[in-house]
Amino acid sequence: MMYKFAVVLAAVAVAGAGPSGLVEATPPDQAGDPSQAVLEGRVVDLADGWGSAGACAELGERVECYRTEPELLAAHPALVAGVAFGVDSRMVAASSCSSSLRLYRSTGYGGSALYLTTRSVVQNLSSFGFDNDTSSYRVGACSAAFYSGANLAGSQYPGSTGANASASLMAGGWDNVVSSVIIF
Repeated sequence: MMYKFAVVLAAVAVAGAGPSGLVEATPPDQAGDPSQAVLEGRVVDLADGWGSAGACAELGERVECYRTEPELLAAHPALVAGVAFGVDSRMVAASSCSSSLRLYRSTGYGGSALYLTTRSVVQNLSSFGFDNDTSSYRVGACSAAFYSGANLAGSQYPGSTGANASASLMAGGWDNVVSSVIIF
């Protein structure tokens, strides 16, 4: 596991991509760029397409991708963890979220999945190659808001996006419309 962590930290910059969009991992010079993700030890530019990635997770300063959602969850089970038993959920929600916001490319929580974790930061989905691609979603322990434009511009999604909300399909007229989100 330590090796994997070292590869992730060392692989956030791109020296130049080949036809597959993948390059060898190189030392960081663009830490925090959400379009630069690590997939099987190589860097992929999500803004140019996901390639063989089926699920990606924004983990603060880095993005990790896996071929399938079960692989992502095996590597990061806390992304969907519930509130710990015996803990006042109001106190947990006030300090941190115990699970992520999950956006899916297909209805019924299918297709590629994007997991977002950082609170109080505008997430422009174009940076993740996920702009206008959301067809279903699951909100984690903290509420979220979805917008039709970048930087929380445009219309706000009218469906439920409170803590633990989910929709197997988007509200009318909102399939493949979401461009930015924020987790509270």
